[in-house]
Amino acid sequence: MKMNSQSRSFAKQVQVDLLALDDADLFQLVNQWVRSNSAGIYFDVPEEVLSALGYTCVPAESQTLPHLSYTSEMPAAQWLAPTPHQLRSLITNMDVNAFTHHVISAAFQSLHVTYPDWYEGVTFNAHLANHLRQMKKRPTSN
Repeated sequence: MKMNSQSRSFAKQVQVDLLALDDADLFQLVNQWVRSNSAGIYFDVPEEVLSALGYTCVPAESQTLPHLSYTSEMPAAQWLAPTPHQLRSLITNMDVNAFTHHVISAAFQSLHVTYPDWYEGVTFNAHLANHLRQMKKRPTSN
């Protein structure tokens, strides 16, 4: 995917603003974007994206859940999240193309329903960067 300089610049700004969050907030936000449920099962996210973000696939047959019987309607695997530190390291080391493909695409899929006025592309990235900066400015409840 070829990116123009403006797209590259805004995507890089999103990466900088995301990495400015503390580990816990970064982890929670990315995990929210990839849409996990409480059982660690991820829907609508390509395996390639989960793998790039450090999620580890655990095949269903290796899980010991005697009270559940797996059917063809149930997912064949569970994905375990990386540690917040591992996630930060992976995102830090992504080039802008990989970051756009793996992180911004997941953010867009998650947030576009709530914020359709953010549109897409450069406009979405600008709104997302601003949103992340606002999150960073919020006082913590420690």
